[in-house]
Amino acid sequence: MKTRELAEKYEAYVIEHRRDFHAHPELSWKEYRTSGIVRRELDQLGVPYVMVGETGIVASITGGRGAGRTVALRADMDALPVQELNDHLPYKSENDGCMHACGHDGHTASLLGAARILCDLREDFSGTVKLFFEPAEEVGGSIHRFIEAGHLEGLDGCFAIHLWAELEAGKISCEEGARMAGTDFFYGKVTGKGGHGALPHLAIDPVTAACSIVMNLQTAASREISPLEPFVLTIGRIAAGERFNVIAEEAFFDGCIRTFNPEIQGRCREIIERIASHTAAALRARFEWVDYFYGTPPVMNGKAAAALARAAVTALCGEAALGTLDRIMGGEDFGIFLQNVPNGLMAFVGAMNPAKGCNFSHHHGNFNIDEDALKTATALYAQYALDFLAKKGVLS
Repeated sequence: MKTRELAEKYEAYVIEHRRDFHAHPELSWKEYRTSGIVRRELDQLGVPYVMVGETGIVASITGGRGAGRTVALRADMDALPVQELNDHLPYKSENDGCMHACGHDGHTASLLGAARILCDLREDFSGTVKLFFEPAEEVGGSIHRFIEAGHLEGLDGCFAIHLWAELEAGKISCEEGARMAGTDFFYGKVTGKGGHGALPHLAIDPVTAACSIVMNLQTAASREISPLEPFVLTIGRIAAGERFNVIAEEAFFDGCIRTFNPEIQGRCREIIERIASHTAAALRARFEWVDYFYGTPPVMNGKAAAALARAAVTALCGEAALGTLDRIMGGEDFGIFLQNVPNGLMAFVGAMNPAKGCNFSHHHGNFNIDEDALKTATALYAQYALDFLAKKGVLS
């Protein structure tokens, strides 16, 4: 197939760019160097693009066979505030405390490779491929800027790839249905009355109240949500006080919820507020929100899009490459994309290879990918777009 041959042709190009991005990671909203390289490569290809904010990019590749469908391909660009521990890598992060620990460097490089393939095959297809290079995916907010600018309007389908460290290299998961969880984040405050640790009866201890709230919140999963529904409520941080013998005036806690059910996600703020408020009141303290951030909805792969992706994988790599992956409790703002665009899918391209030391989880300081996965990701980006534009399969 032309796509596979061209992916092999551009494999060194993609690896080179992935390593460059990896060595120079940039945090959310600060992807200036990365975005600049993407724009330079698009300019060299003669691909027009528009900016979204300071670092977001939407590029367009129109086929030479006239009008047709429009499909979006998305790659995220930001890194994480993680210290890289891969001292043996010649392309180890040069930015202290910042690392591509989730594979976004590979996503960006692979989409650049796919852009080259699509430009080479421009005269073979009709319609338009939109390339979305998204900043700040890790903080779950940038997709709204693309929506506000109107870039999701007129799309007939969308597709994203996530290189995945828990799936062996050579396997690709593109199952339908819920794939990643919906996530909300919250920050609560408990107010009491400060005092001396030796005289607790004269104070109102917000630490005791906050700890009781944390424990009682776990009843949301055990007593308010069906046991048949996967649901996680995690408190990741509690903060209060300055000294061992001083009862603080205030205590703070923050955490997150994760679920595959949008209806449950919609109830979570009320559940947390009710439990926290009554628990605090029982201990003479007061609960209030500092913030409740409605994060990302679940990533829900469409049935027709999944069938189209499976056919593309089979054509590129053979049926043996089709892998399976359990649903993932991690969140992804591509779920927002899928809420706004029909016929969408996120595929997971295996990047685990213990023989190459690629067996650490996402967000770990030793995270790395088997770079053989990049050729697969590059080809799949391009092939899915071509098959979608050629109207292969039945789409809703």
